[in-house]
Amino acid sequence: MKNIPRTYVLTLNSPTSKGVRLWMGDSIHALRHCSAKEIGQALREIQQNVDSLQNPVSLSGGSSYLNRNR
Repeated sequence: MKNIPRTYVLTLNSPTSKGVRLWMGDSIHALRHCSAKEIGQALREIQQNVDSLQNPVSLSGGSSYLNRNR
């Protein structure tokens, strides 16, 4: 199964709407509001993406991206 990247937007206490709203879609132009049933799955997907970004990356084999401009 191919993983299709999704875009998530979390809004917190906007002037017109109090509370948290979660929007998701295949692109920024295709966002739609998550239903109550979809919020749990969307939050799990977001957490998995954050966890994968926090995994340590091996820096062996050359300079890292962060050190190129130094």
